Amino acid sequence: MTENVSETRPKKIFVGPSHLLPAQPEVPSSKYYTLRYVLAATLAVGESRIILPAFSDDSDALFCGCRMLGAELHWEDEQEQVLVIRGVERPTSSGPLTINVGNAGAVARLLLGLGALLPEVTFVTDHPESLGKRPNRELLEALTSLGVICEGTGPEGCLPITLRRNELHGGHVTISGARSSQYLSALLFLAPLLPEGLEIDVVDGLKSQPLVRATLEVLQEAGIVVSHDAALLHFHIAPGQRYQPRTYRIPGDYPSAAALLAAYAVSNDPSSILHLDRLRPGDEVGDVLLQTFKDMGADMQIAGENVTLRGGRRLQGFELDGDPVIDCIPVLVAAACFAEGESIISNIESLHYKESDRINDLCSELRRAGCNVEPQSDAIIIHGQPQGVEGGVTVDGHSDHRLLMALAIVALRSHRGLTLTGAEHISKSYPHFFTELQSFGATIRTIV
Repeated sequence: MTENVSETRPKKIFVGPSHLLPAQPEVPSSKYYTLRYVLAATLAVGESRIILPAFSDDSDALFCGCRMLGAELHWEDEQEQVLVIRGVERPTSSGPLTINVGNAGAVARLLLGLGALLPEVTFVTDHPESLGKRPNRELLEALTSLGVICEGTGPEGCLPITLRRNELHGGHVTISGARSSQYLSALLFLAPLLPEGLEIDVVDGLKSQPLVRATLEVLQEAGIVVSHDAALLHFHIAPGQRYQPRTYRIPGDYPSAAALLAAYAVSNDPSSILHLDRLRPGDEVGDVLLQTFKDMGADMQIAGENVTLRGGRRLQGFELDGDPVIDCIPVLVAAACFAEGESIISNIESLHYKESDRINDLCSELRRAGCNVEPQSDAIIIHGQPQGVEGGVTVDGHSDHRLLMALAIVALRSHRGLTLTGAEHISKSYPHFFTELQSFGATIRTIV
């Protein structure tokens, strides 16, 4: 008999080989858009409403951070589906602040940009082995050039970080886009509040361009005008602009949907059918993700915001430029482990700098489970095994929610299941992922 998986942070769980039942779960709301809309509302004058914000550890860190910046947040309804935010226009404080950003890298970096407006603020994390190792050097160098005194930890500007406003000004700044687009997004949110506005030149290329376009979309909705070139390498933001209060509706989260789609795509059972809705069409991440499942030969139908996927199809190997769907890569690798032939996912060097090293750490654990994968500096090569993998071992989630999702998918198609350690870190983005799988018929139990 399968016991219920506790929602109170299990440390270790077993995921066994399973046939999944027909399911129509509610897709979690987008982290990308929740973060950006909440920040825009925090910087507006008056009340904004956020409909269906994401629930996760990252969201909690975001809400706490915005309150520290002076915004007022409360729920309009008992079901906590509408978040009301009274903005501050410009973050202020009467003394030094300390903001704990948890394990939320995007929250940390976007708040670092706004922290430039405060007299003194220190950003800390209670996840030193994860977020505490992620670099922020390029963003701190940019803020320093704008008149902020920045004190990071180590040569890569890791947390904890203290910012002190000095002679803050705008003008011109250069930022590298090689490791993260979050540095650029942080400057874009800050720019309208600078006395001289801002000209931004991006050097070294730009990773994760769809997320920059999401930032630009949100800024436009909030009343901010940003001029930029087609390549997203040069930006101009005029001074004197004000964020406007708005009502924002959060769409479904494609990286979370990717995990569910992958779990059903690898199923050998054609009666395993997954129905998802609230997946906004025209989303860049979504378009690439859904096309990838089509390229794999998955039995998938798309109608507006609704996606249906049926298991039972023999998947095929594929080639993918992974940068546009960078947060979906671990679960796509997991699905490719059961496809026929070779799959190559390239242009993913930035995965080395996530919550874990999502190239080397992921491949190490997949190999332990019996998968045939080859890590490269900026790619993963997968030799599929449609017959399944052996399993029967313990694998480490490396404190990374994306790795945990990928390992769970592999466990479903293993012969002997997998024991996952660090399962509590799933709460970073999708707290109910394991209980959802269990409700679909997956064999999952907590190991005490």
